[in-house]
This record gives sequence, C-alpha cells and structure tokens, in this order.
Amino acid sequence: MFRGIVFDLDGTLADSRLDFAAMRTETGCPEGTGLLEFLEHLDSDTERARAHSVIHKYEMQGAERATWIDGAESLCSLLVKRSMPFGLFTRNSREAALLMMESLGIPTPVLVAREDAAAKPDPEGLLHIAGHFELDTAEMLCVGDFRYDLEAAANAGMPSCLFDPTGDSPHAPLADFVINRFDELAQLLFGDSP
Repeated sequence: MFRGIVFDLDGTLADSRLDFAAMRTETGCPEGTGLLEFLEHLDSDTERARAHSVIHKYEMQGAERATWIDGAESLCSLLVKRSMPFGLFTRNSREAALLMMESLGIPTPVLVAREDAAAKPDPEGLLHIAGHFELDTAEMLCVGDFRYDLEAAANAGMPSCLFDPTGDSPHAPLADFVINRFDELAQLLFGDSP
C-alpha cells in the first residue's frame, strides 16, 4: 500500500517532554500561535535572537532527556527489517533533532529540520524526503501527532496518519488514518505487528 514513511519526531517517535507553556511564557508567544510563526513576526533582530535562544535551550534540554514513545522503536526496527524507507520532518532545530536521533539510535538517513525547509504546515520537507527516496508523495505516509503534520501532508498530496495515544485529539478529522499504538501502524503497513 505504502512504499515509504515520513515521521514527525517529537511527540510521535520520541518524547522530550517539552514544556511549551514555559517556552511561550519566556518568549512572549501568545497561546494559539505557533512558536516559529511568532518568531517570524517579531520586529527586531534582538527580540528574534533572544526568542530563538529560549527555544533552543528548551529543545536541547528535551533532546538530552528524550525517550522512545512506546512501540516506536520496535516499529522503526520493523521498517528497517522490511526495507521500508523512512525519514523525519521536524519543526525542531537540526542540532536538537540530531542529538535526539543519536541518543535514541533512530535509524534513518533522512532528516529535514527547520533550517532545511519551510516549517510545517508547508510541504517542502515532505517533498524533499519523497524526492530523496524517489517516491511519489501518494506512495508515502506522513505520521504525526499534531495538525501541522496533517496539514503539511495534505499540502504535499501525501496521505496522513495521526498518532493519537489518548484517543481524544481534536486533529483526527484532518487525518486519513488514526492510530493509538504503533502496532496498529504495523498492521496498516504490513498486516502484522512488530
């Protein structure tokens, strides 16, 4: 059915326990506005640099303490075993994402971070990953836990899957598929579980 996958990183494969409320307070970002979108609209370079510094601090702290989300490591191992290519598209910085990937041993050759492409919901990163694997976007599945992931997938013409472990995400209507556990994704992809 699918020949490749793109995962969001934080909140989908890994849990870094980022404190978004504290990040918003320290940067002055209002509730309901994305942190990266907030940065774009700051008037001065000094304000932008200070806010970037705050976000970077939290992301690096999160990357250092990140743990696999239950079932994600087994699923990634299964993807490698079945030779299904997968990449990561994250709104985190490249430095934080690489630290998280290294500490957890995430086995993918392709990472698109916020320095590499326009941030989700822009589809640029998804298009880059599809191109890297020489796949059409319709042949790939984008898996994430937030609306930006699902909106980016729709903008790229890529089917989407919401990872919703609690079963109460308001973003479910935006997704083509919804899973609560990663063995459900294995079932969707291969008809079996990791």
